[in-house]
Amino acid sequence: MKNESSPKIKQPTVTELTENKIDDYVTRREFEGKYIPYKTARQFSSNGNASTEQLSQDAQRHEYFSDMERHFGLTLSYLKNVSKVKTQYPLIDVDTTLAVATRLNIAHPRFAPKRGLVKDANQGYQASIMTTDFYFQYVDIMTGEIKKIAVSLKYNDEILIVDGGDTVIGRTRDKLQIEQVYWEYEKQQEYRLITCSHWTLSPNLVKNIAIARRHRDLDIPHIILKSFQVHFLESLTGRKRHRLADLVFLVSKKMTISFEKTYGVFWYLIWHKGLQVDLFRPLADASFVFNAKEDYAWEW
Repeated sequence: MKNESSPKIKQPTVTELTENKIDDYVTRREFEGKYIPYKTARQFSSNGNASTEQLSQDAQRHEYFSDMERHFGLTLSYLKNVSKVKTQYPLIDVDTTLAVATRLNIAHPRFAPKRGLVKDANQGYQASIMTTDFYFQYVDIMTGEIKKIAVSLKYNDEILIVDGGDTVIGRTRDKLQIEQVYWEYEKQQEYRLITCSHWTLSPNLVKNIAIARRHRDLDIPHIILKSFQVHFLESLTGRKRHRLADLVFLVSKKMTISFEKTYGVFWYLIWHKGLQVDLFRPLADASFVFNAKEDYAWEW
């Protein structure tokens, strides 16, 4: 227990205001007929830029509250063994998160309604509904087992206390501790805290995936696409190494198709796993193109 020798912290209460928030969310989710994020970018913005993303009308909508979350979501969208990604996932079992906070003897997240706008029974601090940044499914690359994982993302300066007096960072760490215990002990599911040093947030990887995704919907006849793939693979497996521009130029000459279209096809093949190259290199910035040893997949 974090504060075992400290006086017991008084926790916020669960009133009909909290219950109404839960009921409203469940009603909206039932109306949509699918999962929806508990919070939206319009309601909240943290370190970076808040944004909403929905790649198609039928695709899952994602809400990102920072550039870091958006970059992580972008990488997840590319990984071959990841599916059913949910953002801003609510821990709507508020009684359980309150019980965890009580056991840890740390304050549960709370909010206070404006005075005069609620009846007396609902005055004072109310228990907030906690959320976890990402909750998704993946296939274990070693065992083939389907697993689920909850992930929180934080910038280093949001969780590293330097002088011991930063209460905001302290509260962030308290919230993360509640999340960890909730997922690992109450739900018996995997939970991870990821910072900007994690491989999924490599600037080169994120930039390359972003370029590939912009070219994902090219309309290319199958027989032409297959010829492109063969020529790219021949050049990549040869003894000579090429920078991306030189590689595209070489293949465009063989195909007698413009450089611009060939460039788009290269990234299309990357997105659809038709080519496996090292995406941790700055490909768009004149780096040499190297084959990757395997597909990109989620693993810790």
